[in-house]
Amino acid sequence: MLSTLERLMRIADAPPLIERFPDAPPAADAGPAIIASPGDGAPIWLDGPGFRVLARPRHNLASGQEFARFLAADGDALACFERDDGRIDVPFSLTEAYESYVSERWSSEHQPRSLNARQLDMYYRVKRLIPRRVQLRLRRQLIKWQGAPSFPRWPYDNSVDSLVRFYAGCVLRALGVEEAAFPWFWPGGAHAAVILTHDVEGAAGLGNALRIAALEEERGFRSSFNIVGSWYPIDRGIVDELRDRGHEIGSHAVYHDRSLFSSRTEFERQLPLLRDAVTRLDAVGFRSPATHRVNEWLGELPVEYDTTIPMSDPYEPQPGGACTAWPFFLGDVVELPYTLPQDHTIFTLLGHRSPALWVDQVNRIKQSFGLIQCVTHPDPGYLGERRNEAIYAEFLDALSAEEDIWHALPREVARWWRARSEGGPTPSFDLVEGTVVSGSGGTLAEFIPPTHAAPLPARAPAPGHRDAA
Repeated sequence: MLSTLERLMRIADAPPLIERFPDAPPAADAGPAIIASPGDGAPIWLDGPGFRVLARPRHNLASGQEFARFLAADGDALACFERDDGRIDVPFSLTEAYESYVSERWSSEHQPRSLNARQLDMYYRVKRLIPRRVQLRLRRQLIKWQGAPSFPRWPYDNSVDSLVRFYAGCVLRALGVEEAAFPWFWPGGAHAAVILTHDVEGAAGLGNALRIAALEEERGFRSSFNIVGSWYPIDRGIVDELRDRGHEIGSHAVYHDRSLFSSRTEFERQLPLLRDAVTRLDAVGFRSPATHRVNEWLGELPVEYDTTIPMSDPYEPQPGGACTAWPFFLGDVVELPYTLPQDHTIFTLLGHRSPALWVDQVNRIKQSFGLIQCVTHPDPGYLGERRNEAIYAEFLDALSAEEDIWHALPREVARWWRARSEGGPTPSFDLVEGTVVSGSGGTLAEFIPPTHAAPLPARAPAPGHRDAA
């Protein structure tokens, strides 16, 4: 069974990633392999060639050619070797390092400053009684108190990108080749995928959803609207019209607070309610209110995909990030990380008056061939304000000018990623191959998009111009 890291990078003819019994002698007919088992101690931060990992270090006794080195905080050096028998020896588990990022296990060793559970519970009990202007003042004060984190870097953190390219470099070294093929990240050789998602926080936001949807439709986009199951009146006419016009409806939990993840008992109590809400909305995706989460429980959600975890977001009540722009798995649930700063962050908390930060982030993500996910709200105080709506429209104009990005709904991206990761037939689109090549110094590999790929899936036409399908 492939590890989560190997499912992400299915390099052709890749040698096995051996993360147990590293010192067992190879079989007589054994081919190349990557030895990357963990040590026996606790995970610690290890600084490597341009990136760092959280893993349990192992002091290998291999002899051979050293090609990289990782340093612990106490100055202890751990070398990566190309063994005399041809196998590659890495002094920690590559899979453990990858999962420490995407599951946010790193937070146990590098906890961002944030409110504790008791403080958050107290806030949500009285939130509806607090005037909006006071809420915003409190959020700005919270930002000053939390400070700017050194990790994950904001707004873009490339830790997982570097780790995966290091793994790919190890594969090429083990195979003794300069390049190899792998299933490209996106259909048609696209340099990135983009999804637009909206969290609807109240009835007024749902009432404005059709206006926001029209902005997107004029530019060929469709988006997802996440609706709270039992928090405000749900206008079924609006929901049905959004779906009829090609948009997706997702779940934004049963209640718009942190109660779902406040305790294991409450999580289990709400699961049947959430299943019912998901069924009523005909939803296959989820985002937790204010991105509150317990990562180990997200894989139990009754949905195909989740969009709760950011790449990096220090401005939410629960700061953190998975440090990646690629989707990943939590149990059987596909996690689609949101990778652009939220509208509330850039418009309200930071006072930006242009989409420049969003556009710059799109360009960064394209360079790593990741997922672009924009999170906005159609409610008053968010896109419900005409000034913010105009900035969002300007961003959509810039996004629509990108020719090498796959515009999709979240459910399409999740189903694509699941099929790609399982190595099976992909839905609707042909799987094309990219190339991984040795990078400078032979340590971090580079990804080369397909040169002759099928056309990208066509954008959806505006309402009134759709075909019968």
